[in-house]
Amino acid sequence: MDPDQIATTEAICREAIERLLRSISMKDSGGGLSSSFFFGHIGARLFERRMGTEIFYDSKALTEATLFVRQHGPAHLRQMDVRAIQSLLQNFVIDHFWPIGEQVMFNDVQGDLADAVSWRVKNVLAGHLAASSIFTPETGLTLYPLVPVVVQEDFDGAVFSFLRPASLTHSWLGIHPSNPLSPDHFSCISPDRKRELVTAWLGVRAPNFEVAEKRKAAILGALALTLPRHERKLFSGRHNFGGRCTFSSSDSTESFGDPPLPSLMHDATIEGHDHAWLHRLGEKLTSEDGTDVKHCRALEYFYRAWPLKPNESFSHIFMAMDSIFGDASRATQAIIDAAAKHGADTFPYERLRLLLSLRATVIHGGAPDVHDSGKYHKYYADYGEDPIVDIEKITAQCFRAVIFDEVLQERPDRREEIRAAALASRPSRENGAPETR
Repeated sequence: MDPDQIATTEAICREAIERLLRSISMKDSGGGLSSSFFFGHIGARLFERRMGTEIFYDSKALTEATLFVRQHGPAHLRQMDVRAIQSLLQNFVIDHFWPIGEQVMFNDVQGDLADAVSWRVKNVLAGHLAASSIFTPETGLTLYPLVPVVVQEDFDGAVFSFLRPASLTHSWLGIHPSNPLSPDHFSCISPDRKRELVTAWLGVRAPNFEVAEKRKAAILGALALTLPRHERKLFSGRHNFGGRCTFSSSDSTESFGDPPLPSLMHDATIEGHDHAWLHRLGEKLTSEDGTDVKHCRALEYFYRAWPLKPNESFSHIFMAMDSIFGDASRATQAIIDAAAKHGADTFPYERLRLLLSLRATVIHGGAPDVHDSGKYHKYYADYGEDPIVDIEKITAQCFRAVIFDEVLQERPDRREEIRAAALASRPSRENGAPETR
């Protein structure tokens, strides 16, 4: 079917069913994937499935069916691994095999099932596919515990939320008050598990966990833009942990994992004046507009660079810039122009050009580490500044200007304030306190 003719979900699902059945046969022709299972009427529970069968998939045809669904189905599928979508389709076949079985079981079916199954059954299956979690997923909630973040004023948006522990209530979660809940510890719903103290919660609503992970990356990448570079890259040895709790209408799942944020020396904050850019980010996360998609990808790259050592983060920062400003015909010059326009008005053109020329050295294999590049040495010699620090600052300025139209503002430099507080907390020798070493 020509892509231009695919105008409705029903038409897409009918074509998807046709391609899926084209990949299945009842006999092994060699080199295929086999699937043995019990089945019953559509909607039957596992213990009610008493008919057994084995089917065989043609790998190439199954991949083509999967790619068709990924390309023409809902937008969230294009953010998922192909194998994960393939698994969803195979599970769909198992759960909806009854009407297929009525036409192929106990018959000598030659070739694939597309010719053996009637159009009436194909239309029934297409309707079920359109209503399935593949095409009509339930929006679940995934909670991420945060350690180096303090929420001064809750943000509760349609797509994601930053909450203080006290705000994570039974009513907010939509669960019965009799369920165990410990909002200031992880895991909040399993009292018998190891308990880790939670400073704040990030709640992300998404069709599945994979999409929630990508949204989490963009959200925390945007949070990184609020921090001055010296705070964003200043880490401590404080205890940090990660994990997630995912809620749906039927159940909840949880797991420990890597910390979602590096162990910052000073806590990041969510304040009342942040709500404007947080709302704007929520709109971008669910938008299918090409520009918004690019912006979210750039924030993902920026997030990935956050915990890395400077020389390791360098290539990620350039990929973040490329994702918004990249131009295949102009390459480095396009980024130079964007940097000059949006984030580097204090940098002379020649300095920008030398800085951005490091991109080609690292990205195109001239040096596996930016420190190995002769241009890295030259930049330091000419300008007395670290080019890695400079490109991070320029990127953050560009993103605040282009992605958020300056609605997102960098926090004030707090170094003097922090230093003064540290000095004030020291014992005074004039008051007789002993000197410590």
